[in-house]
Amino acid sequence: MNKFTLLLSLQLNTTVMTYIFRYSLPAIIAIALLAGCSKSESQTIVAVGYDDVDQVLNDSVPAFGGKCYVVIHEDGKAVYSKGYGGYTGSTRQLIASCSKWLSAAVLMSLVDEGKIKLSDSVGKYLPVFTANQKGNITIAQLFSHTSGFPGNSTQGYESNVLSTLQLAADGIAKNVPLLNAPGTTFYYGGVSMQVAGRICEVASGKDWKTLAAEKIFTPCGMVNTDFGLTANPQIGGGARSTPDDYIRFLDMLMNKGVAANGTRVLSEAAVNAMEESQTAHATIAYTPYPAAWLGTKDFYAIGNWRDVTGPGGELIENSSPGAFGSHPWINRGKKRTGFIFTFIADNGYLTTIATSLKIRALVRNK
Repeated sequence: MNKFTLLLSLQLNTTVMTYIFRYSLPAIIAIALLAGCSKSESQTIVAVGYDDVDQVLNDSVPAFGGKCYVVIHEDGKAVYSKGYGGYTGSTRQLIASCSKWLSAAVLMSLVDEGKIKLSDSVGKYLPVFTANQKGNITIAQLFSHTSGFPGNSTQGYESNVLSTLQLAADGIAKNVPLLNAPGTTFYYGGVSMQVAGRICEVASGKDWKTLAAEKIFTPCGMVNTDFGLTANPQIGGGARSTPDDYIRFLDMLMNKGVAANGTRVLSEAAVNAMEESQTAHATIAYTPYPAAWLGTKDFYAIGNWRDVTGPGGELIENSSPGAFGSHPWINRGKKRTGFIFTFIADNGYLTTIATSLKIRALVRNK
């Protein structure tokens, strides 16, 4: 029995729902509703051999409130795209932890430019991090949930929309204790990524939202993706996007850093580094997935999950699903990318994960 079969047979740890409340649920829902849906309609495409995806969705989407959009590309071309409940490829809404993959790419763009290294310490850029080994945490540890910090702070530094990224990082430095020595423990959440976002601002001299737009969104042609209006953007969970935009991002990664428009967005080395395991020596304190998912110690990279691996740890499939039910993934072996896009505020991830994994398995085996 493989780890996906085991996963489907287990109930997810319901503490994942604390993630939603860490991200100011009422405010998030309001913003998502304001984002609304575009009036444009996307073409329905069901390529030969993809009828089984159609059947899974027909059976599952009613549980999603009837609203969903799914797009699957093979070698950069659509083989499946279909919307339900008025959702189209240009519907925009908050995507929760799907943001982590986007943010990882922003981070890697600065690695490409030589402005930061994954092995750099927090203290090199943020001297306020000095106590209890905090200054020795590396950027790679910040972006792989192995920094030693708890996943989220009791003070909500990672989700306070009235703050700034600088104030959030300062608060984390002064008031959020390390639970473990850096590099020893995996604890999923948003605190450490907030610190990494501030490092990117300091290293580049630009605010996070400008960086994300200039380095990733604009060159990929992602015209409807951003990190909202706050000066304290949630690095690990605050992006808004559309299916059309996000699939462009996935296709860029599939093409080792080159966007569909021919623009080199990231170096091949940066994409490879972003997908390398960062958890081989870490024990698990908290994960939104049950232990059955993590059939290998090499389960998390820089902002994305290493879901399916081959001999020698070769990456076959990776993903970055979000708490509201949206689920992007890449299958390198088949050159396929996909995005299941929905918004379910209450138990969104728990509602959609089984459907997501069924569709991914179908696509993987075609």
